[in-house]
Amino acid sequence: MLTLNSIEVKIVKAWAEKAETSPFPQEKAVINRLKKNVANRSMAFSARELDVILHWAEQETKGHYGTEKYLLELEAALLEKIENFLHS
Repeated sequence: MLTLNSIEVKIVKAWAEKAETSPFPQEKAVINRLKKNVANRSMAFSARELDVILHWAEQETKGHYGTEKYLLELEAALLEKIENFLHS
């Protein structure tokens, strides 16, 4: 499990907005957990949930031609944190 702080949770919620109509159970489960966290408190996520979050991040941060990524510093740090956890 990887714990994300309140700022990171807010970023994940922003990435999840377009996925709210997703038919996929894994995405729905993560979205439901995020919605229950109204106060944006720190949350722990499993590797499977982090894979879903990375998918959302990729969809949200793709460049105009699908090859470049435009990231804010906090988003980049969060992606690096998640990827380091998943690949360790």
